[in-house]
Amino acid sequence: MVPTLTYHDAMRAAAIRKAKGLTQAELAEMVGTEQPTISRFEKGSDAVTLRLIRQVADALDVTVADLFNEDRTQAEQTLIEAFRSLSAERQQGWLDLARTFHQDQPQAGQ
Repeated sequence: MVPTLTYHDAMRAAAIRKAKGLTQAELAEMVGTEQPTISRFEKGSDAVTLRLIRQVADALDVTVADLFNEDRTQAEQTLIEAFRSLSAERQQGWLDLARTFHQDQPQAGQ
């Protein structure tokens, strides 16, 4: 039997909110809603709208995709957050460096 992944299982909103040092009430104020709405959102209520998801992502300064678990390691998440904090020019430098390292790695089966 294949395990079922629910909306709640995939949500990372509470972890992101807590990492940013925000309470549900503070996030609710930033979004323009009430604390119980944020609680239901974080618990995976099926009454959540795309509009609310976008508002929460904006308030937390993350993408909508970031609100969902992508099975990233802590190191990967730290790299992503560091990358996003850079200027466009510095981001390009990091990308160039990463491509150089990636190209130097032996390919599987070679």
